[in-house]
Amino acid sequence: MVRVLPSDIAARILEAHLARTMTLEAAEELRLELQLDYTGLMAKGAYKGWKRPKHSERRKVGCFDFKIFRIVSSEPVPMVHTRVITDACAVLDRNLVEEVFAGKDPQSLDLTQEESVVAQEVQLAMLEQETNWGDEPFQSWTLFPPSKSKRPRDYIMSYLRRLFAEPDFLPSVDRMRAASGTRGVLPPPKPGKEWNPYLEPATSRLRPWLEGGLLERYRSAASSFPDNPYHQEAYSSKTH
Repeated sequence: MVRVLPSDIAARILEAHLARTMTLEAAEELRLELQLDYTGLMAKGAYKGWKRPKHSERRKVGCFDFKIFRIVSSEPVPMVHTRVITDACAVLDRNLVEEVFAGKDPQSLDLTQEESVVAQEVQLAMLEQETNWGDEPFQSWTLFPPSKSKRPRDYIMSYLRRLFAEPDFLPSVDRMRAASGTRGVLPPPKPGKEWNPYLEPATSRLRPWLEGGLLERYRSAASSFPDNPYHQEAYSSKTH
């Protein structure tokens, strides 16, 4: 049985980017499409709107971007956050999701086939956050940076916890327009009275999924890639 620990998948994603492989079968029924050469919306919107003042020193944002798809009746269905959250709350219980959040291999959790696929959806959505958001030059700024003893995946986990507690909550959320122009983005769960019950506590000992030798490998790979072409365009003297 193939392990599906976050670090294993992250290593495969890195290797695929280095090999310029566009498609990666991440788990049964789940596929990743790598957004090579800064072709993804994350790269294109990296230096617009609220991101502009935060990313002036981040020249590689979006270089490891990927999209997640679930194959349903031979057709790829994009696993956007709202779909992942809805699937998880319909098929899994909160304890299982907490196990995934903690970094457990879904294959070790004694799940049904459907539960296993949905647990891996959640894992991949969290891994996308861990890969593309954080403190690094190749990551977008986040409210949940490792430098503040947080984890980028705290973002989606907060939504999952809230929806388990408030099943009718999601339709009431005012969606954002991302800097890339994408509509319907879930706003960040900001610390405060509304979100504090669902945020990972400050005492948590859970670690980011990109750290140690794996993070160093990502840093090395990013340094070997050209800069995001939209960076120079955004911060050239003509735009100041």
